[in-house]
Amino acid sequence: MNDDQELIPIEQHTLNFYGKPIIVVRLPDGRPGVVLRFLCENLHIDTNAQVQRVQRSEAMAEDLFFTRVETSGGAQRMATLVLRSTAYWFATIDTRRMEKDDPRRLAIVQYQREAVDVLYTWAAAPQAREAPSTKLVPSEPFVELIRPAAEASLAEWHEYYVRMAAVLEWQMEVEAWHEGIEDRLEGLEAITGLIPEILERLPAPIITPAHQHKVKYYVSQLSQATGQHSVTIYSALYTAFNVPRYQELLEAEWEQIERWLQSQLERKR
Repeated sequence: MNDDQELIPIEQHTLNFYGKPIIVVRLPDGRPGVVLRFLCENLHIDTNAQVQRVQRSEAMAEDLFFTRVETSGGAQRMATLVLRSTAYWFATIDTRRMEKDDPRRLAIVQYQREAVDVLYTWAAAPQAREAPSTKLVPSEPFVELIRPAAEASLAEWHEYYVRMAAVLEWQMEVEAWHEGIEDRLEGLEAITGLIPEILERLPAPIITPAHQHKVKYYVSQLSQATGQHSVTIYSALYTAFNVPRYQELLEAEWEQIERWLQSQLERKR
């Protein structure tokens, strides 16, 4: 994470969780993120302390960014955690030293159990169009995830949300792949529409090598029958079909060419 870098999200939304706001953004690379300040305020824990804790964590530090967040007081630079690490961050908030009926403890447990579902639901919603992915998308379906029981351990909840993140990333890649295919099909349709014009501009096919040999055969026979030099016969052929040399005679006119050569030969016999 570069503390001096400030990312500008492509999307920003405010989610309502039990009457309190959670600001979510989508980073320039399409990954969903959660602004830490509002989570910390809702949970009555110190934002700066949590940012520092994330920065010290080898598992989460790479997923911490500073983004430009639009607020009622104008744009502000705020710490934002990529969604896949948010579940882990929730799970690592220690509530063991809090009283069992402490409102902060109850709120943290509520967020650990329910807030991430809300965040992932938002992340799976339609998003701003991204550049088509160049990666191959796995075709195998993911195993259906089973939500842990309410009394499950934090490790089980963490594993559940990590797997959910993998499913969402797969869905995003499939969506981007589909969009890429649509773009390619649109481009293919445009090219296909130009084919008639391209064909019109292409030169007409010339006679095949086999027909070229046949022309030379007829000219040789004419030269023997008439005593004329082959150059004279070729010249008459070029004039009759308006070409500079016999190799450029058109294949589409081959029947006419052959009839002309045969008629010249029959006249001299």
